[in-house]
Amino acid sequence: MNIGSFGFPADQLVKLEKIIKLSKNNRYQLVDFDAAALPDLLLVFEEDALQSDDISNLPRGYQSRLIVVSQKKPSDDQYAHIGYPLVSSRVVRALDQMTNENEEYVADTTEAEEDNVFSKYDEQIEQANAMPADAGSDRSGYSVLVVDDSAPMQQALAQELTNLSLPVNVDFADCGEDALEKVENNHYDFLFLDIVMPGIDGFETCTRMRERPELKKTPIIMLSSKNSPLDEVKGIMAGCSTYLTKPINHEEFQKVIKRVSTWVDEFKPQ
Repeated sequence: MNIGSFGFPADQLVKLEKIIKLSKNNRYQLVDFDAAALPDLLLVFEEDALQSDDISNLPRGYQSRLIVVSQKKPSDDQYAHIGYPLVSSRVVRALDQMTNENEEYVADTTEAEEDNVFSKYDEQIEQANAMPADAGSDRSGYSVLVVDDSAPMQQALAQELTNLSLPVNVDFADCGEDALEKVENNHYDFLFLDIVMPGIDGFETCTRMRERPELKKTPIIMLSSKNSPLDEVKGIMAGCSTYLTKPINHEEFQKVIKRVSTWVDEFKPQ
């Protein structure tokens, strides 16, 4: 999980970096703030920084991912808070809490939770569904990569995607190596990635994809016939955005894909 920082003095940024590197939770990585490729969570130094153009112009839905670092709690209680001076336990505790809130990440349950990283956009989905047909996004369509060694599964996913309100251009890959070549040469708005495939598996493929800067924020939906909580945890650790089990359930698929497409419309450039 990428953790961004904004407005930190140089000495405090060094301290923050040390805290994250020494954390037992190796999911966290400190990255430079980039409004065009937003981190999973953003630490903002002092409440006044929220008024800067860089922060105030962020998408409205991203506000839930901001954490204010300051001596006093922010006056607006919608923002999470880390007390200053920085203390390792405070920082890690706040990051863990925000991770759970934004990803619904539960490693010890026996069932996968229905909600996921895209659940916060349900209200936006409902609003979009209530709009006239010509009042939605300016996006002309979506480009999607389906990675699965089963031709019937490829076609089943392609058929489900036709239910989106905009045209969908679908590419297919039969293995992880083929998928990595395709993402190197093409842009995709989101991807479906099977776990069990010839050659490198879906976990390794996902990890390698996330190493590419242009894919850091691209939604990756992992697919597996294994209904195992461990698979879901491994998928999240590899960098997937959410998880679907096979065979595909129509209602579950449509619910997830609406969330994903709403996220793409909200955060991804056209």
